[in-house]
Amino acid sequence: MLRKSFFALALAVAVTCVLLGPDARAGDGAEPVILTVTGNVEKPNRGPLDPFEDAVFSHMDIKFEKGFTFTLSELKALPQRTVKVRYPDWPREVSATGPAISEVLKVASAEGKKILVQAIDGYAPEFTAEDIARDKMILALSADGKALGLGGRGPLWLLGPTDSFAGQEGDGGLAWSVVRIDVQ
Repeated sequence: MLRKSFFALALAVAVTCVLLGPDARAGDGAEPVILTVTGNVEKPNRGPLDPFEDAVFSHMDIKFEKGFTFTLSELKALPQRTVKVRYPDWPREVSATGPAISEVLKVASAEGKKILVQAIDGYAPEFTAEDIARDKMILALSADGKALGLGGRGPLWLLGPTDSFAGQEGDGGLAWSVVRIDVQ
């Protein structure tokens, strides 16, 4: 029960930061981080996991020594790509926009053979470097002209067409509410 309460509190704090948007500033005047890239990051902009400050990661028993973080504004500043997708069990086509995951990893100077994309609920599909090199997947920031928020699929939704990665079946492997990418 305590773990569920802690997770709910951490999720509420994250939702508040996202809903308040760019004007919700941290004490140091910085915008909140919404994505952390960990693992093989050549030029990190943050240090190791802090169990208190990184409460959600700590709760999920994630550990890292270095990382590269992105705010919403930083992700919006990257080249944006739009993909139109409709999977068989979806009621309609979705037009989503955001940076290519390959571009996010390039900016983070992160390379590896295995790329894990983790959602806030712990779901974490794994991809190969070859999957990423196909350059079809985006981290959507908006869908059908509307910003993505928590409680839906945002603030980041890993999305791509039906041939985005090897072995893809339906929309399996797509992840919403993405908070971390781990590169090994």
